[in-house]
Amino acid sequence: MPTRLKVVILLQEGATIIGLQGEDTDPAMQVMPACPLEEALGAVPEILARAREKWATSPKNPAYVGPQPPPAPAPTGRTNLATPATRSATSQQRFF
Repeated sequence: MPTRLKVVILLQEGATIIGLQGEDTDPAMQVMPACPLEEALGAVPEILARAREKWATSPKNPAYVGPQPPPAPAPTGRTNLATPATRSATSQQRFF
């Protein structure tokens, strides 16, 4: 269980956002309809109880592991004569 806890309450027009984060845990957030500060503070114990349940089994979400990049295309056996390595440093490409 985290020993330190950060609580953030954002009161804005249309919504109230409550965020909790313990030491070495991912944040737990809840969005609710706009309400006064007293009501938002009253919701913190319930949000904290749900967050502690989640943190007990999985304090952090698993790291994202993306898909493997596609394999490189197989060589065709042809040589591209227009590669920069075969052009001289002073040559300029002509369009006409």
